[in-house]
Amino acid sequence: MKRISTPKTSSCVPIKYSLQKGFTLVEVLIALMIAALMISVATIALNDNEAAQLKTKARQVYGLLQVAQEESIIRGIELGVRVQSDGYSFMVYNGGKWQPLEDHRLLKSIQLDEPIRLEVNLEGEEALLANEEADDDDVGGSKGGTADSGAEEENKKKAKTPQIYMLSSGEMNEFVLTIGLDRDEPVFYRVRGNYVGEIELSNALEGHYSHDWDKDLEEDEDNE
Repeated sequence: MKRISTPKTSSCVPIKYSLQKGFTLVEVLIALMIAALMISVATIALNDNEAAQLKTKARQVYGLLQVAQEESIIRGIELGVRVQSDGYSFMVYNGGKWQPLEDHRLLKSIQLDEPIRLEVNLEGEEALLANEEADDDDVGGSKGGTADSGAEEENKKKAKTPQIYMLSSGEMNEFVLTIGLDRDEPVFYRVRGNYVGEIELSNALEGHYSHDWDKDLEEDEDNE
């Protein structure tokens, strides 16, 4: 009887697959490169948007100053502009006092969002019109007033006074109004006014709106 031989199966050593944990260095570098690219694109878009907004706001303040000047001449009234770092408002000289200009279609209070900021510098601090005298109810030395409340009320009184004056005669006090981006790589615009009522808007200037407000100012005056 023949012996039936069965083929021997070779013993296979099982291959063990180990799951890789985490990321390789190459994958991490690729991820960082993508993230950096996305951040740079977003930053460029944000900066472009801020620059566009700044240009719009600069043209707006320039245009409104011209409107205020024309309004003062046509209506025969004295107007002023109160400038703060985060906005500006228009005032009218009425009854010996500066009062907010109300119910005007264009000359309204303007509020600025960060990082757009304002600053005004005056040549000749003396106003063309006398500042308003404080009422008895407004001064710190009124009845019941204290030294602290007196200082607070004095600040409030000063806050009612504009820095830029536009007279019905067409005259203005000289001023340099700067509006710019308050950040590491700043840019700003400069609006200038003189005694004869001329108002000019500069092109965009590199620098800080507050520290570099007079940048190349003398050179611009020499070229006029």
